Amino acid sequence: MASRVMFLHKFFFAGGGIERVSQNLARGLQAQGDRCSFYVWHTQGDAAPGYQCLARQFAASSPNQSASLLTRLAQLRRHIQRQRVDVLIAATEKANMLAFLCKLWMPSVRVIFTRHSAFDTREQRLPVWVVKLLYNLYALQRGTIVAVSKTLREQLRSAVLFGASRIQYVPNAVISDELFSLAEHATTPLPDGAYFCAVGRLVEEKGFDLLLQAYAIALHRQPALPELVIVGSGELDCALKQLANQLGLAQKVRFTGFVSNPYGLMRHASAFILSSRHEGMPTVMIEAMALGCNVIAFDCPTGPAELLNQPGSGTLVNAGDIEALADALVTNQATSVQDDSVVHQFHQSQVAQTYRQFFQEQVWRE
Repeated sequence: MASRVMFLHKFFFAGGGIERVSQNLARGLQAQGDRCSFYVWHTQGDAAPGYQCLARQFAASSPNQSASLLTRLAQLRRHIQRQRVDVLIAATEKANMLAFLCKLWMPSVRVIFTRHSAFDTREQRLPVWVVKLLYNLYALQRGTIVAVSKTLREQLRSAVLFGASRIQYVPNAVISDELFSLAEHATTPLPDGAYFCAVGRLVEEKGFDLLLQAYAIALHRQPALPELVIVGSGELDCALKQLANQLGLAQKVRFTGFVSNPYGLMRHASAFILSSRHEGMPTVMIEAMALGCNVIAFDCPTGPAELLNQPGSGTLVNAGDIEALADALVTNQATSVQDDSVVHQFHQSQVAQTYRQFFQEQVWRE
């Protein structure tokens, strides 16, 4: 039975991992007969380009950006009613809270709350105790709560007093056929020689400062190391470039800025490096593995350890350990993922099937 599914987002940034996952899941659901649309709460300023790009690919709406909070909530409610939305999939905590209100107003709407990061991530503005309280409320509302890693699922289950069985692990919809096509048609020129590659927003959580420090140590030990290519943009752009200069890396580190198609760069890299302080489930690392790239990653909470748990799947080093990361860069050995199921579970069609079970069964176990 087809459903009318609406994805609810606070922002929709171009190149964002959660945004990319939502679009992949929407495509997977549409391929199986569901109708999908998006509703984005904030669409101005830095969020405008991403929303405009989204609207060119999907049916997308937003509330009046100059209206009061109560008016915007009323607009959201009317939109759901007019579009006869059956299912809400909320991404990020603001969207989860909005979905919670929608469920109170319209009990027949099925809601799926999602959690993409650990409780103690520094980017989270709400205190941890508030977030845990919210998940207790979500669990009482008889919806489904999706955690994007097994470790995160257990953290959520331990935080709720009732309804722990409603908290399910579902892989992110990361892999699509388009990924491999994009990797074949790199839009950014590849470096002439060997190189390491790191991709992500230039923010503290992604740990690019740690990567630069580790790379400087590794380069001191082995001057012939491949150069480092960092793909992404963000608030720490200038600070990271300044740090690279201070570490004497100006001639060995290349900052590309935002690249809409980084997959060619990732596919041909000597290794993909994940230096994050926190993750939920690192989308870009899954993409790198699917493309056959060797991976070196911090064992940060949560996600990397679940991905690199098979022999030959990559190198995992202690979270935040710069010396260990430097060692891994120096001794980097090409490996390949031997178990295709590690990444196959993240294919959009597989994930869409799991979500459709939540839509159709309507069996909420206590």
